Amino acid sequence: MIVTETQIPVERQAPRLLRSAAPYFAAALLVAVPCVWQQHIQASDLSSHLYNAWLANRAADGALKGLSVVPQCTNVLFDFLLSWLLKHFSVVLTERIAVISAVQIFFWGSFALVSATGAKPAWGLSPLLALLTFGAVFRMGFFNFYISVGICCGAIALVWWNNSRARWLALPLLLVAWIAHFLPCLWALAVIGYILAARWMRPSNRWRLLVGGLIGIAGLAALIANRVPSVWARGFRVETFFGADQVLTFGAKYNFVAAGLLCWLILVLVRRFESLPRPSHDIMLHLWLLMAAASVSLPDSIRLPIYSGGLAYITLRLSFLSAILLCASLATAPLKAPAQTAQLVLMAVFLSLSYVDERALNLVEQKVARTVSRLPPDSRVIATVKDSRLYVQALQHVAGRPCIGRCFDFADYEPSTEQFRLRAWAGNTFVITDSADIDNLEHKQFVFNRADVPVYRLFPCRAGREICEERVTPGQRLMEVDIASLAQAEQR
Repeated sequence: MIVTETQIPVERQAPRLLRSAAPYFAAALLVAVPCVWQQHIQASDLSSHLYNAWLANRAADGALKGLSVVPQCTNVLFDFLLSWLLKHFSVVLTERIAVISAVQIFFWGSFALVSATGAKPAWGLSPLLALLTFGAVFRMGFFNFYISVGICCGAIALVWWNNSRARWLALPLLLVAWIAHFLPCLWALAVIGYILAARWMRPSNRWRLLVGGLIGIAGLAALIANRVPSVWARGFRVETFFGADQVLTFGAKYNFVAAGLLCWLILVLVRRFESLPRPSHDIMLHLWLLMAAASVSLPDSIRLPIYSGGLAYITLRLSFLSAILLCASLATAPLKAPAQTAQLVLMAVFLSLSYVDERALNLVEQKVARTVSRLPPDSRVIATVKDSRLYVQALQHVAGRPCIGRCFDFADYEPSTEQFRLRAWAGNTFVITDSADIDNLEHKQFVFNRADVPVYRLFPCRAGREICEERVTPGQRLMEVDIASLAQAEQR
């Protein structure tokens, strides 16, 4: 039998393919580990998303009078996934499948963008991308926004590669991203527009486009300040400019990680200036500067007329986008062994601290679950639990997940904001309908005036070591109880 030359590569193709794909499979497995190393994933709004997906399933079946599910084209993709999964799997399996999917979408979307700008696989910056993957946006539980950012990064990467056919695939990606959240889509369209405009210009003239973009951001900030109800973050935070605030999650000890990350980013950025292309010609560097300027110039929250609740944590979201673009602009910077080692150390310290803190938060949630199990079935509860030591208020929706199948979280914030597909009508017996009442409960005090609804308050007791319950009476003033303050009072 004569073997032709064309058959030899076919025989060797599978082993080569496996060898080339092995790093990607390994990275996908490693990036999923923080999603399975605890009993539950602690990511603030995740508990609320799970609870509201369960609630939406029941409301869609007509089982909850006063609650309804409305058609919505954005800020719903993650919730659709949760609702479908809850119909087929347990709560634990649902959250793991959904969050691992979100993590993979974001990590590989940002990896594709950094790889495209660096013209090679972005393994050198993968530890930094892992930090962003499990940073503040993840811990806040903004999963619709998070997924949308990952998809939009993939769309930008397609445009950056500048293949005449492949770049049109960015359009369907942006449509899917819009279903997740509209804000990253607007960001992606602006980035793509800037890339196309900058490539059309001579490299020596691109600084003019950068200046025009900075003037546009300043004008937008002035317009919002004068025309839109908004709240602005105090002071200038250099860690926000570089995106280093993304590691500020569960307490003051993360400031050391943020300081180390900030120093590392500045050092690598200096190395980037020593290499080609020139900073004045570098499109991605310009995009990072524009995004960084936006993160420190635009308001932290605004009130839009289409929502009853304001759009909050804008600074954190913009800082997240700024950090991604900074990674993309550093893709061509040479990283020597000390820089790589420092990056790995930062990632290891951050994830180790996250593991310890996530375990502590799970213990609090377990106490809430034990207290809820003692209440009558279908009880209405309001959790007044907080920990002022946390930068990310991970206990704000601590009753959501334990209430699935057991009780109703009367302080559930989603229906009142009108930003989600689940809506509640005035007078319903399942949830507060006024977003101002939710805001008062979370930041000031809330006066409970419903005599027709029996509600139980969950609060820290015994120096914060336990979670107790009490029946709320009409006229009672409710405010969050700080576990940290109780612990400090016992020590004194």
